[in-house]
Amino acid sequence: MNKQERLPKMVKQDLDSRGVSAIFGIIGLFLLLVVSVIRGITVTTVAFSFLVTQLPMLYQAWRRMELLRTFNEDEEYQRLVRREFQILVAMFGSLGVFTFLTWFVFDSMQELLGVALIGIITLLILYVPMDRKLREADPEHVTNRELRQAHRKQKLSP
Repeated sequence: MNKQERLPKMVKQDLDSRGVSAIFGIIGLFLLLVVSVIRGITVTTVAFSFLVTQLPMLYQAWRRMELLRTFNEDEEYQRLVRREFQILVAMFGSLGVFTFLTWFVFDSMQELLGVALIGIITLLILYVPMDRKLREADPEHVTNRELRQAHRKQKLSP
């Protein structure tokens, strides 16, 4: 399947998963707002809000992985697509660990942010070159940049 056939499917799937993840994100943030009003804003509440806002993104990433795996059956491409998703799961897991740590260990926002940034930046360094590696494994791979451009074109066209 070439890039021109993949792109509309990816845009449609991306819009669908964004809608679902936005609904769950809004529900999660509403629940956090209620908890914050009842118990007050604490470091733990902020840490849980980081975790809740990332859960819908994890859903989007899973849907993307499932779609990308249908485009190319090459073992190397499949492995890279799974690795891209695993890095995102690791980011989510690290946010969970940071939330756990704030609940039991940390008592200031600076400590939470310091540890979170170290973990997230490390995982981002692994995630950023994945598009290039996927492109090398499959020349017809639609990169995140191309997907964003397709979204912009779709918004601009009547």
